[in-house]
Amino acid sequence: MRSKGSPNEDIETWFELYADEIYRFARYSAPKSVDPKDVVQEVFLRAYRSWNSFRDDSSPRTWLFTIARNYIYDLLRKKRVEMNYLERHKPDLSDVSVPLDTLIELEEVLTELTPDKRQVFVLRGIQDLSIEETAQILDWTPAKVKTTFYRAVHELRNLLGESQPMMIRMKEGEGNGDQR
Repeated sequence: MRSKGSPNEDIETWFELYADEIYRFARYSAPKSVDPKDVVQEVFLRAYRSWNSFRDDSSPRTWLFTIARNYIYDLLRKKRVEMNYLERHKPDLSDVSVPLDTLIELEEVLTELTPDKRQVFVLRGIQDLSIEETAQILDWTPAKVKTTFYRAVHELRNLLGESQPMMIRMKEGEGNGDQR
């Protein structure tokens, strides 16, 4: 929600809260020729310019992710390039306690998912957004988010095979109506 401060103050606060998440989303979703830092900058610039269109009944986080998604779609339409995550970045290990080879393998198999499955997995499985937040960002129904996430997890498990059986797990309650 907006504070009682100015747009500058709110955007600055939101930057502190959400810039890292937007960066990680861009890292997995933007074309390899685009620096995720540039995406973050553009998202917050667009948020500032569109300040009056922000609805107080929505979450700043989902609004910013929606701006990021739309901007990345614009980039993909303009460039029509194939996404390749491993060539562009090394895994971000700052908040992960998984071995490096496991992260590299996960990033490799993520490139084999369809764009829809990859986006849902990044938002739900990596960014840890709720079903409802993911549905808002992607402009999907919660049921489509659950189904696509379920399929992405199972496809990742198949692609990873026996090498990492515990790495990909469904979130507790996924598929049984839990809206976390």
